[in-house]
Order: sequence, then C-alpha cells, then structure tokens
Amino acid sequence: MQRVLFLLFDFLFFIGFLSLFFGETNQKFFRNDAIGLGVFLFLIYFFWNLRKRKYSFLSFFHLLFVILLSNFVFFKLAEYDPIQLLPEKLAIKLTMFFWACVLLYYHTKSSEKEFLTFGSILAVLPCFVTSNFMSYPVVPIGFALALVIRNQESIYENFTWLLLLSTFAFVYWIIKDWYDDFALIRILLLFEVMVFVSFARTWKDSMKQTIVDGLLLVFLINAVILAIKMFLEPNFRISNYREDLFLIPVSLIGSNSFLVLGLAVHSIRSENRFKNLFYFAVLIFASLLLMISVSRISILSVGLLAFIIIWNQRSRSVRKFLSIFAVPVIVVYLIILLYSEKTLFDLGTIGIRFSIWKLHLFSTIANAPLFGLGFNPEKIIPFLDIRYLSLADFRFVQDYIIHFHTFPLAHNLYFQILSSVGIVGLLLFFYFLLIYLFRFAKSHSEYSAKDKLLFFILIVWLVHEFMDFSSLEVANVFFWGMVLVGINKTNKNESNQSKPIKQIFSKTFLVFSLLMLISFSLRFGFVEQSIFKYHKDVQLSTFYEFQPKNTGFVKKIENQNLSLLKNWKIQFLGARYFFLELALAKNTELEPSLLVQCFQTMPRQELCAANLMTYVLKQKNMDNALILSRYLLSAKDPFGIYTRDFL
Repeated sequence: MQRVLFLLFDFLFFIGFLSLFFGETNQKFFRNDAIGLGVFLFLIYFFWNLRKRKYSFLSFFHLLFVILLSNFVFFKLAEYDPIQLLPEKLAIKLTMFFWACVLLYYHTKSSEKEFLTFGSILAVLPCFVTSNFMSYPVVPIGFALALVIRNQESIYENFTWLLLLSTFAFVYWIIKDWYDDFALIRILLLFEVMVFVSFARTWKDSMKQTIVDGLLLVFLINAVILAIKMFLEPNFRISNYREDLFLIPVSLIGSNSFLVLGLAVHSIRSENRFKNLFYFAVLIFASLLLMISVSRISILSVGLLAFIIIWNQRSRSVRKFLSIFAVPVIVVYLIILLYSEKTLFDLGTIGIRFSIWKLHLFSTIANAPLFGLGFNPEKIIPFLDIRYLSLADFRFVQDYIIHFHTFPLAHNLYFQILSSVGIVGLLLFFYFLLIYLFRFAKSHSEYSAKDKLLFFILIVWLVHEFMDFSSLEVANVFFWGMVLVGINKTNKNESNQSKPIKQIFSKTFLVFSLLMLISFSLRFGFVEQSIFKYHKDVQLSTFYEFQPKNTGFVKKIENQNLSLLKNWKIQFLGARYFFLELALAKNTELEPSLLVQCFQTMPRQELCAANLMTYVLKQKNMDNALILSRYLLSAKDPFGIYTRDFL
C-alpha cells in the first residue's frame, strides 16, 4: 500500500511539474524543443540500457524527471536571455544538450542510489551562475530538493532540532513579507540552502565533490560564453568599467569568482592531472571575470586568500615557488587596475556606501530594531522617516538612486542582515558563526591543509562581505552553502552534537516543506505566466513594478466585477500581481476602483499615492485630488522617487 501511495505521489508531482512547462511564455518553440530533446535523449538511453536490466523503473523515471527539470531551467533562461550569442538562442540549446549528456554520464557512472540522491541537484546547477536571468529560481530548486527528500534513505536522521526551530523563523519571515515576491524569493532561497546543507553534509565525499565539479563546470561554461560575447563586441576593452555585464552586476561576478577560485583550489588533487587541467581552466576564467569586474573587495579578498594559502604551506620549496609565481600575477592585476576607468584607489563609492549603511542602520533602529524591516529592506527604507540622516548623506543616497535607477542596496552583508531581520537576527548569525570558528580553533591541528582552506575561504568571505553588492543573490548563497557542506565534512564531532528529532516532527517538517513548495510554485508560476501573457502591453519598472507600454491600450474586461479584484487573489498572489492588474487597468473604468483598493490592501502606500497622482494628472477639474496625492507623496517619499522627471 505504501509503495502505491509513493508511486501516486511521484505521478502527481511529475504532472504538477509539467504544468509549469505549459503556460504563457514568449518562447513557445524553445519550450517544445526543450521537452522534445529531453524525451528524445531519455528514450535513446532507455532502450540502450533496457536489455542490461541494470536500472529499476524508479531509476529511469527519476532520470526522465531530472533531464526535464534541467531543460526547464534552460527554458527559463531563454525567456530572459540578454546575451544572444548565437541566433535562435542556439548557445542556450547547445548548453542544454550538453548538460543533459552530463546528467546521462553521471547516471551511468554513479550507483542507482547515489544518482537518486544528488541527480536532481545537478539538474538545477545552471540556476546558480545565471540567476539574474530568472525571475523565480527558487521554483526549480525547490523541485530538485523535493526529489532529494523523496529518494533519500534514512531521511529522518537528517532533521535536527536546530533545523526545526529555524523553520519557525522562516514561517515568521514568510508571513511578514507575504505580499513582496522578491523578499519571498530571498527567504525561500535561504530555506532551500539550509535544507540542502542539512542533507549534503551526510553524503559521501565523492558525492559532494561531484556537486562541486558540476558547479565549477557550469560556471566555466557560462564564463566562456560571457568572454566570447565580450570579445565579439567591436568597442570592447578589458579596462572598461561596467556597472553591469549583460544584466549581471559586475560586483556579483566578482564575489562569485572569488568563491569559485576557492572551491577550485580546494578541489585540486595531485593524482588526477586531467581534472587538475579542468580546475586550472576554471581558475583562469574566474580570474578573467574578476579582473573585468574591477570589484576591488573581491580582488583584495583573493589576494588575502592567496597570502593565507602560501603562508600555510609546510614545504619551503612549495612556499617559495608560489611566492615567485604570485609576483607576475600581482603585476598583471595592478596594470589592468591602473589603466581601468575605475581604479583600485578610487574612494568615491566608499562615501556612498557609508551613507547607505547609515540609512539602513538608522532606519532599522528607529522603526524595527528587534526583528527588522523584512527581506527586501531596500524597497522599504527610502520611504521611512529620514530626519536622523545628515544632508550630505541624503544627497549621496539620492544621487545613487538617480544614477543607478534602483533602490539603495546595503552593499554590506551585516547591515543587510540587520535591516532584514533586526538585532535579534544579527546576534543569532554571529552566534552560529562563532560556534563554527570556535570548533575550528579548538581542533585546528586535526585538519589537513586542504580542510583548513575551507575555513580560510569562509573567514575571507566574511571580510569580503563588508563591501559586497548583494549577499543574498542565488549564486552567492549556494556557493557559500557548498563551502559550509565542506566544513561540515571536516567537523568530526558534529554528528555527535546534532541529535535527530522524532519521526513525528520530521514528517511534519516534510509535509510543511512540500506544501510550501507547491503553494509558492503555483503563486510564482501564475504571476510569471500573467506577466508573459501581457508582455506586449506592459513593461517591467523598478519603482512602479509595471508600466503600460502605450497609453492607448485598453484592457478587455470580460465578466469582471468593476468594484474590486477578488480579495483571495490579492492575499494569495501578492502585491506584484496587483500592480500588474493596475497597470493593465490604465484608462479603463476599473482603474479608480483598483486605486481605492490599493490604499485599502497594499502595504506600499507610497506606490498607491504615485499611481493616484498619475491618474489625477490625466483627469480634468481634479485640483483638490492632485494636491492630496502630492501631500501623500511628500509624507511618504522623502527622496522624491515618484515626483521627479528622471523616473
């Protein structure tokens, strides 16, 4: 009976996943190619191995699921692809085909049990280096983790009281940020990384290294594509400073490159020259992206990490060789930085960072000191009381908003944690961090040089995060999670200190996780498909969420109550869907009703006032309403984001 229930769950779960493929999209032909290619490769592999009777039905079914999950990731990348290296998105299709072959290779080389454990994680690794091209990367990652949970033996041993208590904190944050999709993405991402680390820390070393190798491989593929695209540009110069590189912030490229360099160095083994060549190629391209990013804190972090590695070499000859080899590398870095448009010694952006840090600090202390403002604080902070901010700091932040056309990101992990989860959350972060470091210091002599490297990467990364761009991006958090997995491997006493919880609690956790995955998949999937459904009529906007593309557009209203959107829709789908509907309702009879509903239901009152003022400006003889909307904005928009012509 239990086996039948499991098969029924697998079937329904698979059908639910496929439903995400068949929705509104701007890449219908790519979707067909992704599904067709996945099924075609699977059938060839299936019939090739059918006579061998090596694999069970569950193994083949899981492989099909994994291949289609991988192709779904590339399908989502194709929807937002800004690089366009080859026509008809051929570069993405070739990478998709190659990655499916990688999955088939690991299915052949690994035991059935091992592939059931880590195969789905391999499928979603492309999410972690191309996260800026996906609106909701947590959806495929969540499906991958659900497959890990479904196919792992002795699953209840992985759940500890710490994991269960942490889940209550995530529930609180989810409820607090329910209306904000971007905040929910960060919360769910951290939850997924926590679940992944909880499972992966118990895996065999070979399985962990397989995930690291896959991560480095997909990073290398993405880096090669970026490098080719850059050098094909007629006006490309390596010394040019770019605020973003094909929609990826260069500071994010720099921080990811730093973590990749550390993982690649840690993976090098003396007995495998072929793999070492691969790691060396990763090092070269990660260094190239690091130089192009001109991310000063990332470059300095790499220098600090290299110094620690050299200093800890026991062999004098190896230390001497590495020291001599480091000299020309440093010279090359300095030459590129000296001729770059953004030099290593340019301190202009440091002053802007100090002003943004003050804004985050004072806003949090004055408004939500204990539990913070939520996981998207940069979207809330500009609309709070700023009387405690000096005029100079105000101007710096205002110039940042004008120049970068974005909300003031913290550019610092610790201020970001403070403004997101308050003093309580920051103290808990430091508590667990000190536990890790204390355990390392206590048994420092028991670790090999390679194992110590992981701790050094973590320590240098913590220094790096004083100046980082955004520490809660997909790639950054997952790379950091992989470092923690390696650290857990080296901690020999951890298994004795983490006692499993009772099965009733672990089963409750599993049910909650699956329900949360399904609920947010439905929510994010519906919102994203709605955006694609009307992509010809609305455009994304940083400050307005959505703006109509032309004023002459009138939405067709069929059998819709003109008074309000259904309350359950707003409560389940959140603010982003509401503002999509509001943008679609411009110049219709529905617009004033939705504006009233905006003030009644939406937490972002300043955005409601901005839309009201836009509506009033189009009307005649509404001077009083115009004065009222401007008054509301003056009280809730101190930086003048919604009252300036540049926006």
